[in-house]
Amino acid sequence: MPPKSEFEMDMKSKHSSSKNPALPLEILEQVATHVNDLESEDGSWLARQRGLWAMTLVSRTWYAATITKLYHSPGIRGKNFQFFVRTLCPSINPHIRKTDFSTMIKALNMSYLVHDGSKSLTSRILGRVKDGLEVFVAPQASFAVNCLAALSKCRHLRKLDLSFIAQTVSIRQLLNSTSKCSQLEWLSIKCDDGSPDDKNSPFPFFEWPPNLKTLVVSGPLSDETLIRFGVLPKSLTDLTFSQCPKISKIAVLWLLKDTSQLESLTIGRRTTNVDCAWLIDWLWALPKLRRLNFTLSDRDSIALMVHGALAKPPTDHPYPLQELNLDLIYFENPWKGLDDDELWDAIDEGHLSCLRRLVFTHRSGTRPPKAIRRYVRDLNDLLKALAREDGERATINEDEAGSFICKR
Repeated sequence: MPPKSEFEMDMKSKHSSSKNPALPLEILEQVATHVNDLESEDGSWLARQRGLWAMTLVSRTWYAATITKLYHSPGIRGKNFQFFVRTLCPSINPHIRKTDFSTMIKALNMSYLVHDGSKSLTSRILGRVKDGLEVFVAPQASFAVNCLAALSKCRHLRKLDLSFIAQTVSIRQLLNSTSKCSQLEWLSIKCDDGSPDDKNSPFPFFEWPPNLKTLVVSGPLSDETLIRFGVLPKSLTDLTFSQCPKISKIAVLWLLKDTSQLESLTIGRRTTNVDCAWLIDWLWALPKLRRLNFTLSDRDSIALMVHGALAKPPTDHPYPLQELNLDLIYFENPWKGLDDDELWDAIDEGHLSCLRRLVFTHRSGTRPPKAIRRYVRDLNDLLKALAREDGERATINEDEAGSFICKR
């Protein structure tokens, strides 16, 4: 049989392609969205990024539907960092060989980088992505004060995480740099005793972003630095102190006196000078507080909370608390005093009648006694019943309500 001519082969190719029409762009975007939501078994970014990268290699149409999602929140590690830099910054001069990929990046997490790159390179990357960046997590060793100028130009920034940096920066310089970031809502800062710029400034208090909703403070800051926080913005609803061993309860009280709008408060680990019994005494000053997360120190106990101010506030109205999370990892036997009728009565019809979720976290290797486990199960049934009675006005539904014991 004679071989087919090129014309016949071309006609056959067109005929076969007509049987398999190309998918519309809208369908491909839906497929890309599905792949973008994928996560590998360990919850990492690798499955999502590999899937999106494979889709860009299929055809130009698939590339157009996928490329923006691939660069939306790139997964950056030490192995691929240099390739990322070459793509984003092909030249030191920003006016030469400008790439369109920079405007696609909305979330940039560089926390996994330790000794990769440099402070000047981080500043250059921020300068390239400033037009579209909304979320930024700073690297450990390659972020310093010289990056603040580029950070100030990220006008669409909504979330800024500086908790991983090894070299702390002046809080005043940082807040001055973010003063034009009117959309900033989430801020995590690592503080020390205060830089000379903070201490010698003629202005005693810091000025915070006006629309800030969540503030996370960590590091060995002193009471003097904490007092310089001044009046926090009225938009703030979530405040966290984590690993702040030097601050005292008096300084925390001074900061909380003008934050009646708070809905969530966290006193994390190694914030040892703020004891739970003292803090509970002041919950009446936070009338909108719905969630309290607290790590009990060696001076605290559940019995102290049950028999103390938690069950007897200075007002006739119940505490607004709906969720209480207690971390008990510093105790050998933290369960003493838990199986007490006073706690049950406070939740059932007393000053904790708004509570719907109660979580105890203890360290691995310790097991609650059988009586405690039975008591927690009874509390779980009570909290779920109360959530069921709330009906449509419930903010914590029956599935999420209850009493739980977790290991860490």
